[in-house]
Amino acid sequence: MKASTRYGLAGIAALAGLSLVHWLREIRFSRGDASDYLIGVAPNLCAAVAITFVVLSVWADQQKQVAYPAARRWFAIAAAISGVGLLGWEVFQRTSDNLVFDMHDIGATLAGLVISGAIFHLVTPRTADTAAR
Repeated sequence: MKASTRYGLAGIAALAGLSLVHWLREIRFSRGDASDYLIGVAPNLCAAVAITFVVLSVWADQQKQVAYPAARRWFAIAAAISGVGLLGWEVFQRTSDNLVFDMHDIGATLAGLVISGAIFHLVTPRTADTAAR
């Protein structure tokens, strides 16, 4: 399987998770404080993973072969784009009376970036020969 497909599937899975969380919010799903907390922070976690892998899959699709060092470098760039965007949004929310700034969302974003790193490590081939498969 091509690297772009692997990254794209990871991004789609994260977007599916984000959709699930929004659906759970819509139906006001609640099983106590823990589920309420997770439903509150999960969008940031899922978005951090989704943005990272959507950017990475677009880059990988443009490459003939994806070498591990280049993929690792572009993963760092994609994760930085995701992190700066989501963290910037959280900071921006402090300027509005209608938006809610939440430190837990910042933690969820950072956790999502760590999870992205783990997924990247699991799905990225280490040699050029396996990257084309």
